[in-house]
Amino acid sequence: MEQLAYLVKYRAPMLFRLMEKAARGLTVARFGHRLQQALQQATVHGTVSGEPAVMRSLKVADLEALRGFLAAQPEDHVRHFHPHRFDRASLGAVLASRAFLSYGLFIGDRLVAYALLKVAPTGSAFIGRLVAPSYAGLGLGRFIARYLYWQASLAGLRARSTISRRNSASLRSHEAVATFEVVAELPNEYLLIEFPPVAQDAPVLEVN
Repeated sequence: MEQLAYLVKYRAPMLFRLMEKAARGLTVARFGHRLQQALQQATVHGTVSGEPAVMRSLKVADLEALRGFLAAQPEDHVRHFHPHRFDRASLGAVLASRAFLSYGLFIGDRLVAYALLKVAPTGSAFIGRLVAPSYAGLGLGRFIARYLYWQASLAGLRARSTISRRNSASLRSHEAVATFEVVAELPNEYLLIEFPPVAQDAPVLEVN
């Protein structure tokens, strides 16, 4: 099913948007209660380079912080990050949707990373994450990957991702966290991969 959706997305984008809208309603009907239970445990406090930090779910009230964060990213940095459009209306719809679980990593009051689970009615949760370049190399990507696997496991979902073969940094980051299975090879040099379920304990946010 995910492979078919990928093909429709790139070959018939207007049809895909209609399918996606219907899928979101079905997703909420099937998994809405589980998703809310996962979100109730989503806040994780810790430190990054000695500064207080928190990973938490994003609300509609975080729209401007998210817009500013995405607008500040260099074009090369978001080349492989296209879980949704970045205009104000699209971001507002994502933050309000119960079929998207959106998260932010804050150091003090600064949003330094954005992550999400895009949930499908099949029970797959597609992960996405983006760390500001100024915080690259600290291990935040690995922490966020563990965090997303954990949230998906709490909701009883399969954590999956579509990753470009050319995005070697993301592939290495996932490999450093857990062994994943390649479910299918997709057009445009993309892979559909699945991650194993993880323990129900929250990951530790302590990055130096």
